[in-house]
Amino acid sequence: MEYLVSDLHLDHDNIIDYCDRPFGSVEEMNETLVERWNRVVDPTDEVLYGGDLTIRSSAGALLDWLDELNGELVFLIGNHDGTILERLDGVQFVEEFRFERRGVPFHAVHDPADGPSNPKGWVLHGHHHNNWPDRFPFIDHDARRVNISIELLDYRPLATDRLVDFLALGEGFPDRAAAENALST
Repeated sequence: MEYLVSDLHLDHDNIIDYCDRPFGSVEEMNETLVERWNRVVDPTDEVLYGGDLTIRSSAGALLDWLDELNGELVFLIGNHDGTILERLDGVQFVEEFRFERRGVPFHAVHDPADGPSNPKGWVLHGHHHNNWPDRFPFIDHDARRVNISIELLDYRPLATDRLVDFLALGEGFPDRAAAENALST
């Protein structure tokens, strides 16, 4: 898995206010999120997508957005993903996903409440966006969780190797300012 990200909520105008996203319209948000994704992710890169791609519930809307995004996706099913397809080239739909990167084990779920209570490694999740930073920060060393909601990743996918580097720094990283600075470089 080369990249991680969750909760784009494309076409969802209320998410702009709900998460204090820096966009003036849903069109600007959609365009910016797709452009930033594709600037980072190449068509052959593997992306763990943590769920809630679009608020529109039709298969056509899902397919339209998947066609816009680069990469081969492991797609965690989120609570707003109304249409899920069983088989689709380049996309694997799952409720949870386990993998290892540079010796670090990860267990990915959309909502951290659905993750293991005593994980072997780190739980990757989205769902909570940036709304409860004290309970669901970018990295929570005590709970061994990483919140990969797009608002916490400077609105672009995060390289898994970069996350492993962050985790190796221990509890001294990141505070919010350090995380924002590190993610924007």
